[in-house]
Amino acid sequence: MLQTNQIESLKETIVRWVDNRVPGGIVYGRPRLGKTRAIKYLMHVLPAEFDQRIPVYSLKCRQYKVINENVFFEDILKDINHAYPSSGKASQKRERLTKYLKENVESSGQHRLVFFLDDAQRLADIQYGWLMDINNELDSLGISLTVILVGQKELIHQRSAFQQAKKFQLIGRFMIDDYRFSGVKNVDDAQTCLAGYDQYSDYPEGSGWSFTRYFLPDAFARGFRLEDCAADLFDCFCSARTEAGLFQKAEIPMQYFTLTVDYVLRRYGRNGEDLNQINRLQWNNAIKNSGYIKAEVNQGVEE
Repeated sequence: MLQTNQIESLKETIVRWVDNRVPGGIVYGRPRLGKTRAIKYLMHVLPAEFDQRIPVYSLKCRQYKVINENVFFEDILKDINHAYPSSGKASQKRERLTKYLKENVESSGQHRLVFFLDDAQRLADIQYGWLMDINNELDSLGISLTVILVGQKELIHQRSAFQQAKKFQLIGRFMIDDYRFSGVKNVDDAQTCLAGYDQYSDYPEGSGWSFTRYFLPDAFARGFRLEDCAADLFDCFCSARTEAGLFQKAEIPMQYFTLTVDYVLRRYGRNGEDLNQINRLQWNNAIKNSGYIKAEVNQGVEE
């Protein structure tokens, strides 16, 4: 996965939360910024940030027509790859979940674990109650659980609703701190992302070649690097926004940033022209092809 300034900053924040045994926090941001991809990256690197490998799990918050405790615990068991997620009643599934987590924590040599809950804005009040039951059961076993709620800005509104309803026990368990995840906001962010294509990627996997070297081998050999295009590319994004009547400060979702760069590599790279340099017209064509401006216009007023 490509490194970004936002992901590195998020990693530092999550490490601090886990190290301080914060029971829960919110990571929120606009859709398509790359939050789900960031979770995958953190799942890979977070355990190595500590002396021993902390169990880290990613759970998907699903949309239910009817919220059911039995299905809720079954889905968690599936997400943590339990061998028997479906058998038994809700109470049995919850007991099996606690036992499984306890065994994994003990084998790790730690007394803590981490849950990432993706699309957490979908959680209903009763599901927070079930999560609190898990938290309480683990706490009685001497295990600290840190729950990271990852989703959209509705999570901040949910915390405000809990405050008005005086449900401080839920805020204290799951929403003590928050982190706003953002997209590519400036040239430095763009340069960090592009450097990933130049230096920190491996394509094809195991080849030892970066994306830039693979798709633009001759230009790469002559010293061309995508990160040198950061100022031009970011300015092209900003200009495209202005032309479309979008005057808010740019915050480019990673989905559209990577689609833009991938288009350039494939269109003008190994199977294309293998240029010495990428000009603004080509970047503009790539931005248009990514669907970024159309998505921003359709979204309307930004956060």
